[in-house]
Amino acid sequence: MPLRAMQRDGRLLGAFADAERRHYLGLVDGAIRDVQLSRDGQSMAAEFPMLAIDEREMVEQYGISLDGLPKDLVVEGRGLTTFVVGPVHAGIIEPGRFTFHSGGESIVHLEAQFGFSHRGVESFLEGRDAVASAWHVARICGGCSVARSWSYARVLESFHALAIDEASEFARMICAELERAYNHIFDLGVAAAGAGYGFGLTRALELKERFARINARAFGHRYLFDAVLPGGIRAESLNDRRALRSDLRALRDDVEKFAEQLFGHHELMSRFSRAGVLPYETAVAFGAVGPALRASGGTFDVRCDASYGRYAQISPIRATAHDGDVASRVRVKYDELRESMRLIDVAFDELGDRPIPLPQHVRAIAGDGSAMTEGPRGAEILSLRTDQQGRVQRLHVISASYRNWPLVTRAMEGNIVPDFPLVNKSFNLCYACGDR
Repeated sequence: MPLRAMQRDGRLLGAFADAERRHYLGLVDGAIRDVQLSRDGQSMAAEFPMLAIDEREMVEQYGISLDGLPKDLVVEGRGLTTFVVGPVHAGIIEPGRFTFHSGGESIVHLEAQFGFSHRGVESFLEGRDAVASAWHVARICGGCSVARSWSYARVLESFHALAIDEASEFARMICAELERAYNHIFDLGVAAAGAGYGFGLTRALELKERFARINARAFGHRYLFDAVLPGGIRAESLNDRRALRSDLRALRDDVEKFAEQLFGHHELMSRFSRAGVLPYETAVAFGAVGPALRASGGTFDVRCDASYGRYAQISPIRATAHDGDVASRVRVKYDELRESMRLIDVAFDELGDRPIPLPQHVRAIAGDGSAMTEGPRGAEILSLRTDQQGRVQRLHVISASYRNWPLVTRAMEGNIVPDFPLVNKSFNLCYACGDR
């Protein structure tokens, strides 16, 4: 299937290379398709701008030669000022280099560079047992461990055509929505901090801490590492369901009180409004996913459009907005947070008192496949190929942050320099996912 037809009939997801060929992934009729091209050849990024970052990675890491690969934008002109922030930052965050080109205080163009950590997780796992590698996959990033682990588990389970029991699937849903909820409450806080509203950050951090403690009691880890495993869910998960549900209801009430304060703060909402606008056309052209897309008028949500687990039975209500600014991204995240709490409640009702079995044994065997889940920042895509001994031949991760980082630079164009912390935190993307 040509890429043009894949984009017309479905949705391009990204691309990667291995030792033999290039792979271009797309979603068509709810399934991931893999269009394979020769290693060297014509760049696809000129026609599909979202692929530029993927193809540059192919060239840099795999020595592939691509004709027509778009070059970085060069900004020139009288009166322009160029200054750099990073890669070392004042806060305790991953390294990233931002180059600002401005005329006065207005940003003409923003460049972002990543990869300074050179973590090499994908190449590190090559030759290792695929099932044992789930531990490492869960730790590629601290904020979307559940979503990525679920994608990885689904690929390994597909090699065996393994069906997961209903109780474990409901537990996975609860786990994934807890991950979405604690990320979104934190994002609301850092967006407030980006606008100078310190109380918003302080209150959000307190609420996030309460989520983290519930996570630890429910699934054994504050950030839910190793909760979703190949074959099922972590042993002894959701043991004290009555107490967990009571604490979640109290937390939900306090989240709503916090939101009333946040959205009722007229000066804050005025600061959010019209800042960092990401037009729908730009979001689509550069492959935006998650809240970044849905705040700009898009609707794509993996849980709805490529359902997995119990999401086919309990479909989420999509949260959307149309202005594409900071206010829209914050609103979408809050609406999704409320929906996550509803989905958790429904999943608990469906689960009832049923015991959750131990994870089924999954043996590493030969296979080749891809899977995708909806993480807090959007689609978390993972492709895996294993050899006859079940060892990793090629693992490729396309994180939602990796997909969305180019959108941050586009959203900054035309804004003033002091808007950067606010606009950046309204996306609140992860560095580690890109430096995998």
